Amino acid sequence: MTLRELRYLVALADREHFGRAAEDCCVSQPTLSTQIKKLEGYLGATLIERNARSFSLTPIGEDIVAKARRIVRQVDDLLSTARAAHGPLVGPLRLGVIPTLAPYFLPWLVPLVKGHYQRLQLVVHEDLTQHLVERLRNYEIDAPFP
Repeated sequence: MTLRELRYLVALADREHFGRAAEDCCVSQPTLSTQIKKLEGYLGATLIERNARSFSLTPIGEDIVAKARRIVRQVDDLLSTARAAHGPLVGPLRLGVIPTLAPYFLPWLVPLVKGHYQRLQLVVHEDLTQHLVERLRNYEIDAPFP
């Protein structure tokens, strides 16, 4: 079992769609699906009931997702703590931006950030407001804009 597989499972549970979860994880849909099956094999439990056009989490799958979410959050917190030792505005800043604003805001923001904070890594998540709010609640982004 790997942290990556747990991240894939959490993304799938959050997005409720294999394709969108794969996109969020920057992998292909078959890769995400294969890794989820690998995780199920390792755990010896079916986490997802797959249908022709949809899926649902099994009861054990829901429990595993809740635990995986906590593990991922704790690892992210650990990484943030370690990076904070290097100084302020260092490491990744996960920013959520709505699609209607991104084309106007990002061309202005990215050069400004790179010019003033060379060690800050801006990671942009473009999505609908409702999804960004959910990602913020799940500690998947650090800040929404606006």
